[in-house]
Amino acid sequence: MVAACSSSDDTATQTTVAGTSDDTTSPTEAPDTLPPVDFSTDPFTLGVASGDPSTESVIIWTRLAPDPLNGGGLSDTEYSVRWELARDADFSDVMAEGDAIASPRHGHSVHAEVSPPANETIYYRFRVGDFTSPVGITRLAPDSSSSEPVRIATASCQNYTDGYYTAYDDMVKQSPDLVVFLGDYIYEGGTGEPGTVRENNSEEPKDLVAYRNRYALYKSDPLLQAAHAACPWVVTWDDHEVENNYAGFVPQDAADAEGHAARRAAAYQAWWEHMPVRMAAPIDGQLSIYRRISWGGLVNMLVLDGRQYRDDQACADAVLKVEPACPEASLPERSMLGSEQEQWVANNIASDAVWAVLANQTVMSDIRLGDAILNYDQWDGYSPSRDRVLESTTAAENLIVLTGDIHLAGVGQLTTSSDPSTSRGVEFVTTSITSDANIDASLEALLVSLPNIIDAEVSHRGYTLHTVTATDWTAQYRIVDDARVDGSAVTTWKTFAVTAGSPTVTAV
Repeated sequence: MVAACSSSDDTATQTTVAGTSDDTTSPTEAPDTLPPVDFSTDPFTLGVASGDPSTESVIIWTRLAPDPLNGGGLSDTEYSVRWELARDADFSDVMAEGDAIASPRHGHSVHAEVSPPANETIYYRFRVGDFTSPVGITRLAPDSSSSEPVRIATASCQNYTDGYYTAYDDMVKQSPDLVVFLGDYIYEGGTGEPGTVRENNSEEPKDLVAYRNRYALYKSDPLLQAAHAACPWVVTWDDHEVENNYAGFVPQDAADAEGHAARRAAAYQAWWEHMPVRMAAPIDGQLSIYRRISWGGLVNMLVLDGRQYRDDQACADAVLKVEPACPEASLPERSMLGSEQEQWVANNIASDAVWAVLANQTVMSDIRLGDAILNYDQWDGYSPSRDRVLESTTAAENLIVLTGDIHLAGVGQLTTSSDPSTSRGVEFVTTSITSDANIDASLEALLVSLPNIIDAEVSHRGYTLHTVTATDWTAQYRIVDDARVDGSAVTTWKTFAVTAGSPTVTAV
């Protein structure tokens, strides 16, 4: 299937087009000693994907998994996988090809860095034995001289048990140039409570094989596969890729502390194996995923990691409590990102691009009620860290923050504790793809009444389609009528716009 899109040891070699990056393993020839491949069933059950495009290369991904829900179904053998790039979906005009190694050490996943021509829509596929993968579409990012508009879809929170991926079907029809996924790609829960729309394939995953199987379940969904095939993605994680509300090496439940580091390492490994990301595999359970993505002269995007380096949530991680916060929450040394990542943001947020963007997991807008913090897992629980980050962005005009996590559609203005009346930028919070609402509809009016909240819609699932030009940033909120009904209608809730040079946002 081909989806629409607008104008290691999975190491790889290109036989026609060459390209390397400091962030990925250098290309190597597939060894001649690999055994001949004679699969009896299709190994490309999880589709294809591309991601992290630069002006010089893009990552294309697949994973060999003839039995995807049972560890993949392959032995501890390396396989040579051929990849191909073409200018047409029929591959009558192949422009480049090469070989990649699918290693059992990495779940037989493939991350091939390829360098197609600039400013062209490119088709790609993989072949092994007698089998050929689905076809994906990708492209390079335009260089800094380009001011062509870009359409960016943001998505997050796709709990398999809560609904169908109807939002992705609509997303493909809208033909974005880029998808930015803001966390909670999988959920770590058990098979599901009575009445769930779809069941998970196991109890709560805690080891590498179980996490691989959970990703395989999610990625077996045809609508999610189509969205991955439609255009390149940029992906970050939040908490559910490991477990709910973990913070660094601190699990949600203190009783689980002894095994948490090993569980986190397994989860990070499985995430890397299943995402089309431009980074080497985890080493000793560590995986640095914060990175910079540029798109022409329009977008300088810093993709953040708000989980791996954060301090534990303050005040016992209370939720929806209206009493004053405990003193711990305001300690200046507490951080959401860690000191190194905070400094990285300060060093990289300014550029010649029109828009400075933070792709971020949790709500950054200040929604405290006086001295009360409603959710200690979000930036309100790390307000000194938020102040430092926002103050470090003053050199960058036109700040946009893209956020997921909270399962609602919302628009907020960003302020600091020292200057709560001045907007530093605009936050667009995308609702969940499927995950159930976190806030009751009866509280929507209260939420909208908060000083930093421009508008919010808490009842529907969906995604946000952003159209970015040199003069305006427009966010169109696409919502699914009922994600629990397969094929439900998708409509626009509202559209908001920001004009370059102004920190205010208006409804269109």
